[in-house]
Amino acid sequence: MSMSARSFSVVRGSLVGQGDGGALVEPLMKSASPEDANNQATDDHIESGSSVETASSIAGDGNTDDNGDSGDSGDRKSKRLSTWRVSLVEQDALAEKLGTTIAEGDDVEEKNPWSRQFIGIPINYFSVGLVYGGSVNLLYPVLIIQNGVTSSFFSAAVSLVTVFWSYKIFFGILCDCLPIYGRRWKWYIVLGWILCAACLVGLASMGADVAPINLVIVLTLANLGYVMADVAADGFMVWMAHHEVIERRGKIQTLIYIMREIGRLLISIVIIFGFSGPETACPGYEADAIVPCTTDESVTSRNDQFESNPDDWCHAVCDAADFPFGLTIPQFVWIIASVNIVSIPAYFLLYEEKRAAEKITAVLGAFWKVMKTKAVWMLVLYTMISSITFNVFIAAKNNANFVWLGLSNAQNQMQAILENFVFLAGLGLIRRYGLNWSWRKMVWAGSLLVTFFNLLYLLIVFHVLRNPWFYIFTDVTDNFMFTLNFLASTFAIVEVSEPGFEAITYALITTANNATIPLSIVISYQFMAFFPELNTQEGLATDTPEVRRDMALLIIIVEAVNLSSLFALPMLVRQKKEAQAMMKEGKVHNHLGVHLFGL
Repeated sequence: MSMSARSFSVVRGSLVGQGDGGALVEPLMKSASPEDANNQATDDHIESGSSVETASSIAGDGNTDDNGDSGDSGDRKSKRLSTWRVSLVEQDALAEKLGTTIAEGDDVEEKNPWSRQFIGIPINYFSVGLVYGGSVNLLYPVLIIQNGVTSSFFSAAVSLVTVFWSYKIFFGILCDCLPIYGRRWKWYIVLGWILCAACLVGLASMGADVAPINLVIVLTLANLGYVMADVAADGFMVWMAHHEVIERRGKIQTLIYIMREIGRLLISIVIIFGFSGPETACPGYEADAIVPCTTDESVTSRNDQFESNPDDWCHAVCDAADFPFGLTIPQFVWIIASVNIVSIPAYFLLYEEKRAAEKITAVLGAFWKVMKTKAVWMLVLYTMISSITFNVFIAAKNNANFVWLGLSNAQNQMQAILENFVFLAGLGLIRRYGLNWSWRKMVWAGSLLVTFFNLLYLLIVFHVLRNPWFYIFTDVTDNFMFTLNFLASTFAIVEVSEPGFEAITYALITTANNATIPLSIVISYQFMAFFPELNTQEGLATDTPEVRRDMALLIIIVEAVNLSSLFALPMLVRQKKEAQAMMKEGKVHNHLGVHLFGL
């Protein structure tokens, strides 16, 4: 359905609407034809004569009443069926009211993300990058280098501290169905960051010797808070993007990802200098000369000072330490928490039009109609299928990098920084030149180039070129190509997110991607089950021809699975106008909608 300037004013009016029932459809009658208005008046008259009952109450009604008068019972049942049909009309009215796509040529005013009313949105995404990057990037130096955990434990920890990304849909439903004081997004952003800050402050109070499992648990709870804020901000972002003219649409979307990457970039720099000192890089290190050295072989075997000085090895700085100083975990966490706390006032300034709460069943019913449209279910299905296969990874690579390349925390964080720079460059390039590129061609090119650079790891496996900087080069270049895949999928989400369902639609489709990540992890570790020597640092350290062969075979299998994601490419629309045309066409597939919701 195309949307004129007049119909857009109706939708904007709906955001400050006045409740349910007759008031719900009153604005629609103003722009409807006389025939539609008469039909609506008839519906309103029917509804006012009886209460709306659910289908379940109808089904529970018997065929006869207590006196055995089946005729009276039939009349009551017929009347209830009529009123139930009116509730469906109400859902249709809500879908018509809220679910109207903003199309090219609309006379709308673009929103300035740097204005006082909306500056909280880019700040929100900067904070997301800060916490997300800090949570994930902290795990490598603390778990792999300092504690020497297995590949399985490390990947499980990464999955846990990002687990709520897979449940964005529930936060989307919360935002769009249960506004707080009439605001669907603003107060969820505020609450999310308050919860995240509280978790970080709690983690800082646990001290420098916090157990790895406790570290993971608290970071997981912090993830709950900032994902809530992120989902609400996604709805805000889609609403702002709908105010962009068609040729420029994508500017705000790329801006928020740029801000997120800047946050990740800055926190990676902090981790380089904060966790490359002896306390982290030298397992078992003790700054206090009075404290005796541990005799735990799992610790001594990972510190190069043990062989040369077995009696007092833990008080010497090992070769892996890049700096003589460092941060403790509480100090690092306070840096992130302070930024979050200082940013909270900006979220109170966010401007959002007030919207009276609608019936949850009516909102979900209207969204259900949107979800069953061809444009939406195709994008959801494409996202799920392609993500399952494209996110399968080489699970042994983290430990292989540490054992074969001696990849230090400084180099690992430098890699993360370069990846952020490259991702930012890719975002900037596409923001300036590629907003109207074919999304299918972007995914095709990105997938093939990612596979090519991943296969270069075979040179490391067979000891042709075992240099950490060579690995960093290939991985960083790989990340640039990944930008093409990432943006092609996310650009499409804005085009199928209809007004009134911004947060829930964006959350639905991103959840379709995130929820498949645990399955991709399972697949990755199922492959590892065939190569047990690759799961531990000790097994990789043997570096036998059999170990190299197993690693090479694992890489080839993973890359073949990654490439199979291209089979789903025909389900991705080519560009914005094609997505809008599909939304206007409005084809509905009931059975596919049910199956996708079940998945």
